[in-house]
Amino acid sequence: MRVADRVESEVGKVTVLVNNAGIMPCLHLESHTPNLIRRVFDINIMAHFWTLEAFLPSMKRRNFGHVVAISSMCGISGLPNAVAYSSTKFAVRGMMEALSEEMRIADKQIKFTTVYPFTVDTGLVKKPRNRFPSLLNILQPDEVAGQVVKAVRQDIKEISVPASLLKTDNLIRLLPSRLVHHMRDFLDTGVDPEE
Repeated sequence: MRVADRVESEVGKVTVLVNNAGIMPCLHLESHTPNLIRRVFDINIMAHFWTLEAFLPSMKRRNFGHVVAISSMCGISGLPNAVAYSSTKFAVRGMMEALSEEMRIADKQIKFTTVYPFTVDTGLVKKPRNRFPSLLNILQPDEVAGQVVKAVRQDIKEISVPASLLKTDNLIRLLPSRLVHHMRDFLDTGVDPEE
């Protein structure tokens, strides 16, 4: 709480909180140590809780604010060689959905936006794999940031970058799983293990 008090005294009231933290060890699950799994969860999901604990109370008192969480398309569709990472990004999605509903029931005018970008060129992914880069290329950070700002201004609850990915995922989930597996194998988009 001291950090929140310091930020508010030096910068002013926080009205928009953007939670964007993540590490992505790309390993087979059995290659993860217990400490590495804890570290991934501490950074990728627990950090969201700590910043919310620091800044959400003042938003609730003022009945105004916007919380943004950067998840990942791995929070929509699990990714091999990133089981721990995908788990935390699914957790971000659940946290934001539940918190948004909690604030709605409490009649608080706090808005929520969850962002699901495809792979972003930040160096987080060491060995990305993409058979058709012209179809779905690695994103630049400024492109994603622009979409985040647009989503906040338009009060969009969930957005993928590119925008078509959430809609595509919703349609794909209606297909037989065998067909989905063939499509995933054909597209061959993902990460290779770092080992």
